[in-house]
Amino acid sequence: MDKYNLRQLMDDYITFKDVKKITKESYRRIFKEYVEYVDKLPKPPTREDIKTYREELMERLQATSVQKHMVIIRGFYEWLYAEGKGENIAIGIKGVKITNNFKREALSVEQARRLIDHSRRISDRSIVELRNYAIIGLMLTTGLRTIEVSRADSEDILFVEDAHVLYLRGKGRDAKDAYVKLPQEIHQNIIRYLIVRSDNKKPLFINHSRHFKYDRINAKTVSAMVKEYLRDIGIDQRIYTAHSLRHTVATVAMNEGVSLFETQQLLRHKSTETTRVYLHSITRRGSFVENVVYKKLYNKSEDKEK
Repeated sequence: MDKYNLRQLMDDYITFKDVKKITKESYRRIFKEYVEYVDKLPKPPTREDIKTYREELMERLQATSVQKHMVIIRGFYEWLYAEGKGENIAIGIKGVKITNNFKREALSVEQARRLIDHSRRISDRSIVELRNYAIIGLMLTTGLRTIEVSRADSEDILFVEDAHVLYLRGKGRDAKDAYVKLPQEIHQNIIRYLIVRSDNKKPLFINHSRHFKYDRINAKTVSAMVKEYLRDIGIDQRIYTAHSLRHTVATVAMNEGVSLFETQQLLRHKSTETTRVYLHSITRRGSFVENVVYKKLYNKSEDKEK
């Protein structure tokens, strides 16, 4: 099998798979990396080559990502053999062990408040800091992932019943069929940023650097920004990342008595087992979970609001 045939067969396999469009895009990215590896081989890939590729992946990717690559590659070669189009050289190759432990730590309430205060203090320096303040507030009250921040559009903010909401296209989803409620101050911060930005660009958050001005902000930029702000307040351990903000939302919510089910709905987990990691107490509270987290992190009380 030459390399051109490998690419064509992988395209055929993607067409064959009965999966969502976004999943097919993921397959293409994984196959592209694999083909780049195969291109460097002096001859067609063997079983040992796939095992070597797995080891190379383990040096630069997390275990969950390596496992995803191996499952997709094994599936391709199984299909290839079943269709009579080639040998299954991936048969019996194992994936990697995934341990069920958190490698990202939640911020304490005090740390989260320091992060909010810092981003607020410097938000008047430029439009970039104003944008960053809006993003951090959004992530620390709704638990958005960095990819969800990147995908958000201005038109995704709507007023539904008694609150402004942001519709989302979540992880592994094709449509924006989920939403989070925006506490009033968080919504106002976003609107303030949009007013200062004064353009009609579709993305909710954009890049303001000279070379990429008006491009949609990407998840990597959001992660780097949060990491920089964490360093600014003296938090520089590897266990604290942009994803820590999502963990913080869950931990605060459950410590404040929000139920397991409501926290699962807020974080848009498919299973409560994923949410159970954050479990501290299960006491029924109001359905506006984002407001519970907001009041705790922004040090708001019912009396102050009145």
